[in-house]
Amino acid sequence: MSLQIIRQNTSFQDIRMSSRDTSVSLTTENEILHALAPDLKRTIAPALKRVSLKKDTFLYQEEDMLDFIYFPETAVVSEFKMLEDGRMVEIAVTGREGAIGLSSVYGDTVVQNSTQVSQAGTALKIDVDKFQRMLAASEPLRMRLSRPIEMYIRQISQKAICNMYHSVKERLCTWLLMLQDRCGSQKLNLTHEQIARVLGVYRPSVTCIAQELREDRLIDYSRGGILIRDRSKVEMSACACYSEMGIVAAH
Repeated sequence: MSLQIIRQNTSFQDIRMSSRDTSVSLTTENEILHALAPDLKRTIAPALKRVSLKKDTFLYQEEDMLDFIYFPETAVVSEFKMLEDGRMVEIAVTGREGAIGLSSVYGDTVVQNSTQVSQAGTALKIDVDKFQRMLAASEPLRMRLSRPIEMYIRQISQKAICNMYHSVKERLCTWLLMLQDRCGSQKLNLTHEQIARVLGVYRPSVTCIAQELREDRLIDYSRGGILIRDRSKVEMSACACYSEMGIVAAH
């Protein structure tokens, strides 16, 4: 079932990122929007805009006011928490199974964490004020969104456990699988610096582990990219958290 976007003549300029809106009919890979009942799709479709999200772009910084809700299609977005020593660590990763900023709609619209694009791609976005009005007028829409919010909270809780108790190698393998699930690509656009930032560790640790995984033929990598060569072996090296945070669990 496809999501139809109504043609609009009003131009839109996003001052946060270099994005180009499309104004033609389209389908969506975002699972939340795809699963909406036809009447809900007709209600929300005119307010949605498709944008291209560039890698490493910050959608929000901590203490920003929430202005848009993003429904990723092929893009993948990471949410970060600042540690006491100045390092950042990922607390959630969201792709086509979820939405960015959704939980904040139900409470304070001040953003609590930084949110950055980890894999470039497309997303559909909607103005927060418009979306809140739709939620207030539609109980079926509110009910449909309760499950994604529950899964988001569950992921944050699981990530906290994972970051505390599991090895860097296990966490890296889990994260690579989660990224691939959400963007659908065998090759991931990543650097060792980015991985270190996501895992909250130092780059030399990532370099050593990546080299070990390559020697064991689980992955291959070149400048700016990691290729998952043997997914089954990567799954075996991942921690048990993958079964809790994998995209399959979001259904």
